[in-house]
Amino acid sequence: MKKFISILVAVMLVASVVVTASAYTIWPCDDPDIVVESKTAAEAIAAYEAEFSKTVDTNRYYFQMPDGQSGMRGAEDNLAPSWYNDYTKGAGVYWWGSAPAACDAWAGYQAAMEDDAQHIFYADVPKAVVAFIWNNGIDGTMDPEYPLYKLACQTVDVACEYPDPGEYNTMPEGADSFDHCIFIVNPDEVSINPLSEKQTCGGTWYFYYVNGCYGMYAEDSSKFKSVEENCCNPDHFDANGNHVGFVPVVPTEPETDAPVPTEPETEAPVPTEPETEDPVVGIRGDYDMDKSITIVDATRAQNIIAGLFTGADPEYLKAVDADGDGELTIMDATRIQNFLAELMNMDGSKPYVPAN
Repeated sequence: MKKFISILVAVMLVASVVVTASAYTIWPCDDPDIVVESKTAAEAIAAYEAEFSKTVDTNRYYFQMPDGQSGMRGAEDNLAPSWYNDYTKGAGVYWWGSAPAACDAWAGYQAAMEDDAQHIFYADVPKAVVAFIWNNGIDGTMDPEYPLYKLACQTVDVACEYPDPGEYNTMPEGADSFDHCIFIVNPDEVSINPLSEKQTCGGTWYFYYVNGCYGMYAEDSSKFKSVEENCCNPDHFDANGNHVGFVPVVPTEPETDAPVPTEPETEAPVPTEPETEDPVVGIRGDYDMDKSITIVDATRAQNIIAGLFTGADPEYLKAVDADGDGELTIMDATRIQNFLAELMNMDGSKPYVPAN
């Protein structure tokens, strides 16, 4: 199966549901008109297994929720404020495309507490899930006038299949999966979506060790010595052992100089006649032009809408318009996500019919 990679500037837009106070223990699920006790991701999966007599293989993912007191760069500009307020005391996890899917209403399932002092949570998520979102358990609705609108915080779509070697400079050796890895928000990747005016947070993965420490190498790696030596964020902690913020990490291995060619390179021949461009041809919904439909296309559509990607030919965008209405809107990204989740065909028809 082709690997899906989410670009860390995507924004997942979901249905509007009003949330009550104490969102850590009571979230909206299943029916937006009914408030019920929340479930942890593990409880939801256990209930699914019991009901359908199926076993769901899971990975455990960790998350450090920004507390606004950790000296994060950007806090003074309101770009990295606390995710905590009077309406939430814990992290939520929302995923799609795999059973049991997160409940239809935002904010999904409650994450379990790993380390209260360091604001670290975890969630057991089906291995089949290729991308998900961390949030602070608040549905601010899509109404900018709603009092909780800007109190809702979330990450971008977090890709979670597996890291290839070198794909993340924080995990240079890669891994078979992100099982027992931790997602850390990077203040340099916190942005305000120009359409929704909501905050979204990018970040990166590390191997999670213990007590708030995380590093670049798995514990079974030859480069792992001990938690104390391999913890790449010791300067994230103050004298009392409290976490004090994200510090970007780059590999410490020396760079090698590029080999010097033994013979001078020859210039490419100059064509005698000007080349003509191929006519604009594209697959509906294929915004990254790789001739296939993946979550990357939904992400690319969102980036174009937000003005974060400007390199696409307008005629090409018109040719691959996902919902066929002649305009590029958030509905095109939603159409792609519904197609990938096998909820509808790219032309909007149902039921979903796999390609031959």
